[in-house]
Formats: sequence, C-alpha cells, structure tokens
Amino acid sequence: MRHFLVWACLVMTLSRPALGDVLVPEDFALGFTVESETQGALWEFNLPDAVYRSVAQTDLGDIRVFNNAGQVVPHVLRMPDMELEQVPASTAVPFYPLQMLDEEDTHGQRLQIITDKKDTIIDAISTAIPSDVAERTTAYLLDFTAFERTPDRLTLAWERPENVSFTVNIEVASSDDLSHWSTLVKEVALADLQSGEALLVHNEIKLPARKARYLRVTWPEALREVTLSGVLASFPAARKPLQHRWLEIPGSPDQDDAKVIIFDTGGHWPVDRARMEFASSNVVINAVLMSRSAQESDWHMRYSGIFYTLEHEGTALESEPAKFGTTSDRNWRFKLADKERQLAGNSPTLVLGWMPHVLTFVAQGSPPFTVAFGSATIAAAAHPVDTLLRSIDEEQEKGLIITARASSVFTLGGEVKLEQPATPFPWKTIILWTVLLAGVAMLAWMVRRLFRQIDTPGSSP
Repeated sequence: MRHFLVWACLVMTLSRPALGDVLVPEDFALGFTVESETQGALWEFNLPDAVYRSVAQTDLGDIRVFNNAGQVVPHVLRMPDMELEQVPASTAVPFYPLQMLDEEDTHGQRLQIITDKKDTIIDAISTAIPSDVAERTTAYLLDFTAFERTPDRLTLAWERPENVSFTVNIEVASSDDLSHWSTLVKEVALADLQSGEALLVHNEIKLPARKARYLRVTWPEALREVTLSGVLASFPAARKPLQHRWLEIPGSPDQDDAKVIIFDTGGHWPVDRARMEFASSNVVINAVLMSRSAQESDWHMRYSGIFYTLEHEGTALESEPAKFGTTSDRNWRFKLADKERQLAGNSPTLVLGWMPHVLTFVAQGSPPFTVAFGSATIAAAAHPVDTLLRSIDEEQEKGLIITARASSVFTLGGEVKLEQPATPFPWKTIILWTVLLAGVAMLAWMVRRLFRQIDTPGSSP
C-alpha cells in the first residue's frame, strides 16, 4: 500500500502543467530591434513586411516585445487610423449687407440678389422704398456656394467708433435657395469691450457640421454704428484614407476544377482589398473570391461579382478593387460563377491590398527593445495596453506615444521555431493509466481476501 501512494504522488507531479515558464527572444524564429531618439511612455511603429511572411499564427499572436534586460513588456496591435490632412488656411467669405427701414414694419424693403449659373452671388442690392424713415443694416448674407468643404468656425471683423463698445447676441440661419431659411445657430455672443488699455473681443462663431449654400447673420440694433468689414471661414482637419500596399500573387490552376485558380500568399497579410490582373485584355468575368487560413480549413467567401479589364482607344479600364473585412488568410481561391465558361490562357494574378498593423508597446525598462516573432507553439499574449488606449482621448494619446523605428530583421531561434513539434511519447498518460489499473487490481485483491476471511468457519468479523 505504501508503494502505491508513492506511485500516485509521482503521477500527480508528472501530470501537473509547468508553471512559471519564462519566454526569451530565442523562443522565436526572427526579430528586430526598435529604437527612438526621444523618450515616451508608449512607443509605436508600423510592422515591417517581414513579420507577415514569417509569423506562424493568423492572429499574429506569436509576437513579443522584450526590453534590454530580456523582460516581456505589454504590447497591442491596431489597424492604422485614417491620416489627418493638413488644416486648410482660413478663407475669406463674400458677404453682402441687408438693409431695411428702421422700424418694426419691414414692408418697405426691396432686396435684389444677382447670381451666376452656379448660384454664386454676384451682387446683392438691398434698397428701401423711399420714406422719411432712415434705413440700417439688419443682417449680412454670406455666400458659401464656391466652397467645397463645410467650415466649422467663422471669424468676424468689424469697424466701430472709438467710443462704442458692445456685447450682443446674434443668430445665424442657413439656406440653399435664399427663400427657405432654418436656424443654424440660435444664439451666439459677440463682444467688443474696452476699459482703459484693456480690450476684450469675442468675434468667433462656431458652426455645426451642416452644409449650406448661404448663411444669414443677424445684425441687431446695438450694432447700428458697427460695420462688418470681413468674414473668415476656418475648416476642420479632414481624414483621408491611408494608401494601401499591394501584393501580387501568381495563380495556378486547380487540378480538380478547371474553373478554379488557387493562390498562396506565403504569409498572413491583413488584406481588405483585392483585384485581378488578367493575361489578356477585354475580359469580363463573373466570379467568386474565397479564402481560408490553412489547407485544412474551410473556405470563406470574400467577394462575389464582376471582374473586368477593358481597353478603349488606348485607355485601360479595370474593375474597382473588391472590398471586404480585413482577413489574414493565406490561401485564396478564384472561381468562375458562369457554368458555361472557362479561363483561357495564362492564369491571372491576384493583387491584394493591405495595410500594416501599428504595434504599440509600453517602454518599460531600458532600450533597445527587441520585437521577436514566429513561433508555432506560443499562445497569444494579453493586451492591457489596448484597454489603456481606449480610455484616453487623442490629445492625451499624443503626449504619451512617440514614433519609433525598426531595424532590419535578424535570426533568433531560427526556422525550427516555425515548425510544429513532433508529438511526444505520452509517458504521463501511460504512467497514469498504469497506476489507475494497479489501484483497481489492488482494490479487487483486497475485496477478494476480505470475502475469503468472512467465509472461513470460526473467523472473527
């Protein structure tokens, strides 16, 4: 019995999973160093192309960042955001005064607006019907027909007598036809106050993101002696899509289906665009594009539709790239949807559009930092940095993140780290089953012996 307990303890020890395994850069196939001339809490850079050729896992889970002491630091992978265009300079806005009789009854006003073919105001003539009552400017008409973008702010300039100060509320209305008006800004304050040498001026109007061809700015009685002299429109920074990188993959016919062309990207690229380049011109094909992560996986449809390339008067016309959700699948399949057609000539080329991930990591410890990648056995790491980035706004993020640069790729553990290890001999399983069977046999022997003692005449319980 004592020997049985010893064997059981040994089996439990052998079957317990290893705890506290520490990763080192040599556990990965390849790597590169990351450096920066400035200091920051978070470093980020675009992943080099070599990473996508050599990672073993579709989700890029076999990537780690090590500091100079060999410690793993937290990191996260993100798809890049759209780039911000340079903020355009403020632009002068054409404006025209609207005048009316200086009384509550506005029937004595005549307004003539002259526009060109594009509805751009050439002139605005506001006249009052002859009367003994004086007239004054009650509003200004702003013309935005020549603007392609919608401003987010107006800056007013005016002229006033030295002894005039004011603070008033004005209203801004919008229209596309000069007949129907709707309130754009219900109430905004303008101020021009002077006390000795101190001067307070508030001359900005923030506008909502609503496109309009014309704006009308009210000019109340308190501004009778103030004349508008200029209007500047300011525009927000617009985001433009990032430029895709393009990967050309030659195709090969499927041995089992003449309507199918097979492609192998040789890596796990984050693809969200695809187009076909045919060997001949004037080709129009209805086809289905599919992909899968590995040879044993199921196919998933990415796009179904028309692919074409045409030539007209020396100009080549191609179908727009197919768009779909980002995928890192390695194998692709192009199949004709028309049952009566087949692909003739050389196989087409699959052109995939992709953008590199942005890797952000905590600059914990001393540089240089080493990014190691490529392992068939290491599981994905947790990403606490992702939670941090979601909790801060863009301005805070700019202060925390600095841009780093990656070196050329070098070998760490070598290509052997990309191979699945051979299945080890199941010693633990065999020992465990041996001990269990031995325990059952011992229990059966003890029960048999007990029954023999009970059946013996004169034996005591």
